[in-house]
Amino acid sequence: MTPPFNRPLYAASKALLIGASKLMFRLKHEGVENVPREGGLIIASNHQSHLDPPMIGVGVPRHIHFVAKRELAKNRLLGWFMRQVGTILVDRSQGREAVETALGYLGAGGTVVIFPEGTRTRTGRLNRGHKGVAVLAHRSGANVLPTCIIGADKCFPVNSRAIRPGRITVRFGEPMRFEHHLEGIIPEDLLAQTTKKIMDAIEELVPPEMRPLPEEKVKWYRREDTP
Repeated sequence: MTPPFNRPLYAASKALLIGASKLMFRLKHEGVENVPREGGLIIASNHQSHLDPPMIGVGVPRHIHFVAKRELAKNRLLGWFMRQVGTILVDRSQGREAVETALGYLGAGGTVVIFPEGTRTRTGRLNRGHKGVAVLAHRSGANVLPTCIIGADKCFPVNSRAIRPGRITVRFGEPMRFEHHLEGIIPEDLLAQTTKKIMDAIEELVPPEMRPLPEEKVKWYRREDTP
């Protein structure tokens, strides 16, 4: 059973953010027509800034649940808000619990946002994806929506405490679906291949200067790319 969440608070927060983000960040969403309106959905996005979750959220016509590291909830007010709106808090020592919570939301037709890189980029380029997104995709059978955010790192850099005005664009690609493995062990090779396919789809959405260097990708995915 998934934890309850506060729909009215989520809706009110979203309404406030829409106006503020368009004024401060000239926020633009592209490909919103690609977002499925019903059924379990995994939104897999690159990760640039703490601004990423709200900037993605205001453009999705559904209630969404973010996967975030538990450390972010140490602030009392932020922690309370995150729990109220159904954020899935990940403890590195209890990752299975977070996966089960996410699967519960997806099984009920909900939307889960995950950042496969696991942390914010420090170079502006897309980093290697981790297999958690593939586990969710195969266990849930839900659609995966590749997504990218551009410009958030300029408005709220990793090492900054100040948010700056600027331009942020969020792009939604076409949904992807993978083989459903409800039970049993998912082969590691399959998880690696699925992770790479999802990351490749995200890479297609970003401008050239945000794409990983070819030599980096060879190191990351050598096992999958080797015939």
